[in-house]
Formats: sequence, C-alpha cells, structure tokens
Amino acid sequence: MKLAKLYLFYRYDSSAKITASQVPCIHRRGFILALFAMIFFLPLVAVPKVVDRIAAVVNDEVILLSEVDRICTVALEGVPSTLPLDEAVKRKRGIRKAALDTLIDELLIKQQAREHKVSVSEEEVQKQIGQLMKDNDLSEQQFKEALKLEGKTVGDLNKDIRKQMERSKLIDLQMRNNPEMRSQVQVREKEIEDYYQLHYSTMEKVRASHILFILPPDSGAEKEKEVRARARTTLDRLRQGAPFDLMAKQHSDDPSSALGGDLGWFRRGDMVESFEKVAFGMQKGQISDLVKTKFGIHIILLTDRSNEGPPNMDGVSGEIRSRLHREKFQRAMQGWLDELRRRSFVDYKL
Repeated sequence: MKLAKLYLFYRYDSSAKITASQVPCIHRRGFILALFAMIFFLPLVAVPKVVDRIAAVVNDEVILLSEVDRICTVALEGVPSTLPLDEAVKRKRGIRKAALDTLIDELLIKQQAREHKVSVSEEEVQKQIGQLMKDNDLSEQQFKEALKLEGKTVGDLNKDIRKQMERSKLIDLQMRNNPEMRSQVQVREKEIEDYYQLHYSTMEKVRASHILFILPPDSGAEKEKEVRARARTTLDRLRQGAPFDLMAKQHSDDPSSALGGDLGWFRRGDMVESFEKVAFGMQKGQISDLVKTKFGIHIILLTDRSNEGPPNMDGVSGEIRSRLHREKFQRAMQGWLDELRRRSFVDYKL
C-alpha cells in the first residue's frame, strides 16, 4: 500500500456541509465566522476513528498491523493465558516482530521483482497447481477439500504459488548475475566427506524435549538471576512430578512449546554444543539441571535414544549434498536480504 493512501486508515463523519446559498439570512461575515467555528470545533463532532495502524515502512510502501496479526494469529492464540501479563505481552511482541520481519523480507523481494520486471503468468501458476494435484494423486474436488482443511481457498493458493515462483525467478536472476553468490552455494566433495564423518560415522541419535527461558546475550547479572529463578521454580515443579509437556506449554519461550517442548530426533552437530553435550550424556527419561546456551536457560528431558551402524557413504552422499546445498543457499539468501535491507529504507513502527 502506497503512503499516498494513508487516508484510508481513518473514518470521519463528514456528512454536514454548509454553503452560502443554504444560509441566505446570514451576513457574509457571519457565514465565515460560522464556518470557522465549525472547523474549530470539528474534533468535538468528527473525531477520527483509527481502524488500523502502520507496523513498518519499507521504501515507499507500508505494512499494516492487521497484516502482521493475520499471519501470526495461531501463534498469538497459542500464548498461554496463565502467563503473567508482562510475560504474555513480551511473548506476543516477539511473535509479531518475527512475523513483521517475514513480511518486510517478502515486500523487499516483491519490490525487487518489480524493479527487475520479474513476472509470473497465470498459465505458469495453473501448470504448477496441476502438477501439485498430479503429484498428490488428487482430483480437482479432492484438491479443494484438502485446501479447505488447511483453511485455504484456491485463490489463496494461487497467490502463494505466484509469490513463490516470483521469488524463485528473482533468485535465479541474482545467481546468474552474481558470481560471488553462486560460489557461496557450491558444495565440494571434501565438505561431503567431512559431514559424513561428523554425522554418519556413528548413527547415535537422541530425541529430547526442552523448556526454554530466553535470556538475551546482552543481559546483565540481575536479568540472568531473575531468569534462572523462574527456571529453577519450574525445574522444582518438574522434579515434584509435574508433567513436562504441560510445563513446556505454560512456561517455555520456544515455539516448540506448542508441541510440549518436543524437538524430535537429532544427531551430534545438529544443536548448539552446550545443549547437545548435556543431551547426549543423559539417560532416557532423565531431566537435566539448568543448561545455559546462547539462547537462554534450558531444562532438557531426554525422551529416547538410538544407536545404529553407519550407512555406506555412497548411499547417503546425495542426501548430504542436498542438505549442505540447502544450508548454503539459505545463508546466501539471508546475506542477500540483509544487504537489501541495508540499501533500503526500513522503518519499524511496531
């Protein structure tokens, strides 16, 4: 939405109009004074009602708070009502900030696509939808029903696919025109071998849940003391028999709280070192003491572990290459977006 359209955010009661022809009995000077009085006292009879507000300005376009809330409704509703007010406000602010950052990135990409005249035809969109139906062996009616279960319409899907295809075309263009960016996503054989030795020489893996109490890196001693006190209270309740999944839903600052803190299966090297060192040293069913990482203070529950023999490297090299390429691509994309932000005007209003 362009800045020129900001008047759409307000509603006024402006039905009353006065003209000289409608008040012939008023002297011209009296008419001017009456008109002045009406304008002067306008706030008393026509107070503007704010129906939305700006969350961010990106170059010459705005992102509205309603757009932010629309994409994080589920996450906002997932904030436990039992949290103290200040904690609930803080968590909701963090959720909105993450959603706003996503929208800013999307808008910057959209602006770049316009600048480079990148477009996607309706025929391309329909072809992609047809391929999705074919890949999932669905009829048109089954496809619509599947979308309905996800709370989407065919129109919503059209918009999502068009956005993804525009993004893909823009990235392809950037890769072709930027040799440095191309080199950043290349995967070398030595990297595949190193990854295999680190992650596949032993197939030991564990499954764990955690409760995270966020502690920003720049926090002082008093803040850490406060966070540790909250974490210690929760740990005491766990050791008294409180269900871990329930405590995670109520107290964890991590998105995994919605799943009772479950992080799924992971191997060595998948998590930050201080976290995995504790996790891999635990027994099934054991609850850790407080564990500090760069993210904050954790309480870990080891739910399962497995140890299998390593697979043949030839059998997993393709999987490793794909994973490394995906990780490098994501880093390159983030670097490109960070540079794009530095070159753009981005003003947070949230």
